[in-house]
This record gives sequence, C-alpha cells and structure tokens, in this order.
Amino acid sequence: MDVDDENLPITRETGWWHATVALPGGAVNPEAAQALSAALSGQRFHFLRKDSGLRLRTERPAADLLDRLVADQVVSGWVTGVYEPETEAFGGPDGMDVAHDVFCADSRAAVAETGEPGGRERSVLLLSTMIRSAGLDPFEAGDVWAKLAALRPPVTPPTGPALATAVTSMRRLMNADAARRPNAEPDWAERVAAFADGGLRLRRLVDSGHLTRGLRAVLAHHAIFAFNRAGVPATEQAATAWLGRHVAFSEGEAPDVSARRASSPGPTLARMETTVTPNSPSATLRKALADRLVDSGHLRTPGVIDAFRTTDRHEFLPGVDLEAAYKEDAVPIKHDEDGEMISCISAPSIVATQLEQLGAQPGHTILEAGAATGYNASLLGRLVAPGGHVWTVDVDRDLVEGASKNLARAGADNVTAVLGDGAAGLPEHAPFNRIQFTVGAGDVPVKLLDQLAPGGRLILPMRIRGSISRSFAFERDGDTWKTVSCEMATFIPLRKGVCDDIYTRVRMEGEGNVHLETFSEQEVDRDAIRTVLDQKQSKVYTGVKLRQGDPFEWMYLYLAFVLPNGLSRMPGSRPGFTPHFGWGSMAALDGDSLAYLTIREGEDDKGRYWEIGVIGHGSRSAELADHLAGEIRNWDEGWGNTAPEPAFRMAVGDARHQLTAADPRFVIDKTYSRLTVDWPRKG
Repeated sequence: MDVDDENLPITRETGWWHATVALPGGAVNPEAAQALSAALSGQRFHFLRKDSGLRLRTERPAADLLDRLVADQVVSGWVTGVYEPETEAFGGPDGMDVAHDVFCADSRAAVAETGEPGGRERSVLLLSTMIRSAGLDPFEAGDVWAKLAALRPPVTPPTGPALATAVTSMRRLMNADAARRPNAEPDWAERVAAFADGGLRLRRLVDSGHLTRGLRAVLAHHAIFAFNRAGVPATEQAATAWLGRHVAFSEGEAPDVSARRASSPGPTLARMETTVTPNSPSATLRKALADRLVDSGHLRTPGVIDAFRTTDRHEFLPGVDLEAAYKEDAVPIKHDEDGEMISCISAPSIVATQLEQLGAQPGHTILEAGAATGYNASLLGRLVAPGGHVWTVDVDRDLVEGASKNLARAGADNVTAVLGDGAAGLPEHAPFNRIQFTVGAGDVPVKLLDQLAPGGRLILPMRIRGSISRSFAFERDGDTWKTVSCEMATFIPLRKGVCDDIYTRVRMEGEGNVHLETFSEQEVDRDAIRTVLDQKQSKVYTGVKLRQGDPFEWMYLYLAFVLPNGLSRMPGSRPGFTPHFGWGSMAALDGDSLAYLTIREGEDDKGRYWEIGVIGHGSRSAELADHLAGEIRNWDEGWGNTAPEPAFRMAVGDARHQLTAADPRFVIDKTYSRLTVDWPRKG
C-alpha cells in the first residue's frame, strides 16, 4: 500500500467521471433506467441511487449522452462533480479496486432491473456468494448481517408462524448456490462470478495484510451498496439484515449458514415473505407521493390531494415492494399469452391527471371502465362520499374478483366491481354524473353518451391517429361536445367489447428488439414492413431546432392530424437504428415504407440544440422522408411550441356535419364520431 510522508494511505487516482443525474418525477423509472443502460453500452460504469436520482460514475466522460437523454426528456438534468470513493470504508485502495470491479459487474443489470420484483432476493443470493467466497464461518457471516442491521432503521420482529416462514425463506437464499438459480437472466452467471471473485480477492487482501478495515465490516458495506443498486429501500434492508442475523444466531438451533457451496438447487425467486415490520409506516410514502404530485402540478384540488394522502396504493398491488408501489411507474398486472401487457395500474401522475380532469364531487354516481386492481375506483369512492357510488367494470373475471377483494379490504363500501364491457356501460345504473375510462379507445363509445346525466362529463383516453392519443374531458355543448380539458396520455387499449381498439405489434426482423405499433385504420403492409429496416435508408434533416425542455407533444399532435396514417411508436434498439429518444422513435407509415424521427446535436449563439431529422426505409423511403420533414417544417413555421394550445370538439351521429375546421386537415372522421381541433397559428 502506498503512503505519504505522514505514513497515511494515498487514495489512488480513480479516473472515474462523475455526474449527479436527476430524473423526471423524482424517481428512477424503468424507461429512464433502460435508456441509460443502452446509452452506456460501450463502457464500464457504476452508480448509486441517491436523492431520488443517480450518482453515475463512468470510465469516460458521458456529458454528450446525458445531454441527449435530457433532450429525450428521459433525464431532467445533471451536474458534474468530483467522485470521492469511500476508500477507507472498503478497506483501502486495494479493497476499493475490488469494489469497483464488483460495482461495474453488477451495475448494468441492476439499473436495467429497475422496477422489477425480486431485487432483494437477488441481492441476498449475490452477497451470500461473496460471503462464502471470502471464507467466513457461519457465525462470522451472521456478524456481517448484524453489522448491516446496525446501520439500518430498527425493526419490529415477528412472532409465531410468521417468523418461521420468514426464516425459512431467508435460510434458503443464504444457503443457495446462486449460479444454479433457475430461469435466471442471461448475464446472471457473470454477476455471480464477479461477487465470488470479489470475496476471494478480499480474503487474499486480509491474508496479505493489505485490507485496512475488518473484512466483515467491508462486506457489510458491500451489502449496503448492492441493496442500493437493486433499489431495495432501507426499511427492507433492515428487515433482511434482521433475518440474516436471526438465521445465524437463533438460540437452541444449529447455525443455519453453510460456509460451503450448496449442492441443492437454488430457490425460486418468489417474494420473500415480509414479516419484519419496519417502524416507518406506509403513511410516510403516501404523503411523499402526494407531495411530489402537488409540486409537479398533477394534483391541484384539495379533495383529490386528500384522496391520495389517505389511500394505500400498496394495498392494491399485492406482491409488489412497498416503496416500489409508490414510485412514478405503471405496474403491469396481467399479460396475454404472447407476453404483451393487457392490464396495469397506471403511474400515479396519470391517475392524478385524470382525477383532476374528472372533477368528481360528493354524491356523484360514477362509472369507471377498467377496474384493474381497484385503486382508482377506491380513490373515486373517497371523492364521491358521502352519498355517492362508483361502479367499476372490467372484461376479465379474475381482475374483477381481485379488485373486489382489494376494495373490500380497503373498506371501500361505496364501490362495486362488476364483469362487463366498459364501452357498453351499465344502463341499469345510469344516469352517471361522470364516466371515466382508464383504458384507451380508438373511437367514442357512443352507447355511453346517453348514460351521462345532464351536465355530466366523459373522460376518455382516445387515439387520434396511430399511436398519438390524449385524455379528453368531454361535456355536451348543444348537439355536439367540447373539451374542458385535454392532456397527453396513453393507455392500454380496450378489449373484448363493442368498441375494441385493435392493435397489432409488428416485430422487425434481424438484430435487436425493435417493433412497430400499428392500428386498424393505418394503411401499412405489415408483412413487408418487418424487413424494412434492412433496406437502404434515406436521411434528411429539417432545420427545426429544439432546445432543452422543449416538448415534442405539439409536433406529434400536428403530425397525427396531417399525416394520412398519423404516427406510430417504434420502441427498441438495434445496430444502425438511430432514434430520437433513448427508448425508440416515432414513425410515419405508408404501405411498405416508414420514416422515423432522429436528431443531431449542435450549438449556435443561443446554446445547445437538437435538430430534428427523418430517416426513411422502404420502396418510398425518399418521398416519405421528404414529406414528413416538410410537415415538421410547416408545424414549426405555423405553430411550433409557442402557438396557443388547441381546443377540441367532438360529435356523433347526424351532428357530425355541424363540425368543421378552418384547416380541413384538422378534421378526423372515425367510425362513430368526428373530432376537430381549433388551433390558432402563432402570432
């Protein structure tokens, strides 16, 4: 070990570039995590979750890619700084070298797993591998967990059968051969090997006298960092550490931790039973969620704010981590036979946005289409009490049964979940003061309009064309309908009913995982389009520049109206695919051809900008790319991001002919309805 003139350890130059990264909504969401991981694919990196964001360390400066993520609105901002590694905590310079190798081996998978269940269990498997590889005997291993417990919040130990169940789960994880975990991710073996190698190297440093801190203390510090990367809250870390110590030191029993590699198959990673109750209640998380949504402007009215602060979101997400239940993420609850998500509980900001649009009042009768887990219906029940009632409808019996159980457990006695088609409504319980759809529609469910009471309001997330949709708040205006609110939002489409929104996912052949969202009204050759990205490209840049913070929302809306097929989402990544966002791109379609959006960075006298470009593929690639680029220029010249916000009108039946627009392109005729937009040009 190198020392200075005062015989003090010298901290080696790390060479790591450091940035503190802030995320939209104040939390690391799966979309941001995936985009960051993809952007860093060419270099080693490690990270720490801190202050609702990330402290990122990379082997090469990453300013340009972070700027691009800001432009993609995946990252809300970042600042560089000086990385100060916790060298002494990890046992000196040599121990820090071990830590950096373990961090980097684990970080790419850990950030990509953001929002996925099982993070705590994976961490226990990896840490137990490291502890065994470091040569600790059973009681020394128990001391590692005890040291971790001492650094975490106190817990209330369980008793009786609950304790036995939790101890059994923890014992299996601590004794398992992590390398034999069934159905593991592709890079799991490399992660296990890295933790095993880290433990072995730490033991060698101890034996050679080159570790400047106790081995068990160093391993406890590794546990803190591993749980942090996995997104495991401190309260769950405390509960896990308590169980680990109990497994090792429970009186009257032989030690439960084996210092040898287990020969039996590893456990499945079903949720470890949470039977150790942290002192920090869920009320803290509820309040924090409400406060975030108030600060972001998603929550504005006292009634809705109070509903969020008094409704346990986690009670409607059984099996999901307590802290994860309150993050700014949608949570899938059902998939089809192809693995496609067909039901979820929406992200809190989307739930808040729609409830503010709804304007529910005490005494109202409300119909909700899309029961999911019952969480939104429970919020509605609070808003209409006293004297009101909520009917929530879903097409799947298992979802209705699950929502009913959740609502009963929550004491929502003014909410009823029923099996049925939300687009057909419940005429036997009409009229409704409010009707809310928490699923997407391609058209207006006409049968529901007559089920609204006078002065009633319909909240409908409706696709305009292609993938572009908005959550409309419609109220009657004579024979037609006007919007009193309109927000950008995308929902899972309606299924199994009179107003299904038929969606076809087209996977691009070749490398990568790019796929295209297509809908029934779009004219596209789905068979030909599968290989379109392998065809020669045509690229054109528009000259339209967006600055940091500029939204794409209004450009998308304009293109949805003026392009014959609107815009389709095209998520994924593959070699040669250069989308304008980290998650993928938006594409215009025409038969066997498509043209998607890209960007290039630049700087002028006003600062950094991102110029919008278009890349076309297919037999009409050049014509389609030029057409899309021309419409983007038209939008920028006539509307851009400085024009007044648009207002929408809607009509059904014979009243459709009453709706016109100054620009005929701002009229969309659907099967049952006509939608128009009044959109003044910028001054």
